[in-house]
Amino acid sequence: MAADPCFLAVNSANGQPSLRRVSVASPSPADALRSVTRAFFRHEVVVRDESDRLNFNHSCASLGDVSLNQIAYGADVDVRIEDLQRSHFVLVIALSGSGSVEFNQRRWDLQGGDCVLMSPNVRYRFELGSDHTHLAIGVPHGRLSGGGRPFEAVHNIFERREHGRPRGGADLVAFIEYLCGELHEGSPIFGLSAVIAANETCFLQMLRAALFEDDGPGGVPTVLPGFVRRADRYISAHLKEDISLDDIVAAAGVPARTLYHGFQRFLGESPMRWLRLRRLECARADLIASGGDISVIDLANQYWIGHCGRFARMYRELYGETPSQTLARVPGDSDPASRPTSPRDVNGGFYMR
Repeated sequence: MAADPCFLAVNSANGQPSLRRVSVASPSPADALRSVTRAFFRHEVVVRDESDRLNFNHSCASLGDVSLNQIAYGADVDVRIEDLQRSHFVLVIALSGSGSVEFNQRRWDLQGGDCVLMSPNVRYRFELGSDHTHLAIGVPHGRLSGGGRPFEAVHNIFERREHGRPRGGADLVAFIEYLCGELHEGSPIFGLSAVIAANETCFLQMLRAALFEDDGPGGVPTVLPGFVRRADRYISAHLKEDISLDDIVAAAGVPARTLYHGFQRFLGESPMRWLRLRRLECARADLIASGGDISVIDLANQYWIGHCGRFARMYRELYGETPSQTLARVPGDSDPASRPTSPRDVNGGFYMR
């Protein structure tokens, strides 16, 4: 995939307004932070050398619920995503230049073509060189969740080649390159809502097939009804509150029977089972991100999972180990000074060292 800083830029000659394309170019750190935050979620950006001048470029286009963003900072920066329980998965595809990503005490170098799926419930730190450009594709949590199990935190599609597995990753990137080309050119057919919906569905199906072995063509549908999305958003926003089925039904705006059948058909679980799975998913993320300084009992209480023994049993059934075993594998925070304590500039999260 070519690294064109404007490959999603608005083409005034034949662009379709329904594509909602936006391009931002600015040397301002505050502009850079606002632009990326608007597309995704709160984060921090640290410029490693205060003498560096940003050459920030961000081109964005929407494909239904999916947001495609090409981003280049034009300076050596660290990007830190600390908030948990975010609303989106983000597929990051390195296009050019040098970079790396850290998460859960792991570190990967990012070379052109490497793909990383960011979970909404894991903290990340990206180190990006001034020559680095990447594509970041945001997918709402509910569009990738399903199949009766939470997804693993991060996947590198091309690791699968080492094990002789299918070439789904390469096929997915080829399809993304096609989408970006059509969006850049302002193809008239992409002004049709049916075409946008069909391509969005195709992308999500290919993403699932490339990342998750068990999700083939017969897997969970990726086009969710509005009432299922509303219920899932409500659940995600109230994981640490004592909510009931009646509360979820009210948020969905449909009768309980309709909600139940919708969840069974599109997510493979009942609403309350889905709530438990989401709570367990977030509890596991908290354990891994804790640096070992967390109480399993307190965590069970925070997520309203009930008695600690019941929490441990459900957790073991899902992840193959107890919460205490997960916690024992988590090393402590060996770098307490990794976050800036006295930034020169705090423009909503943008720091200059």
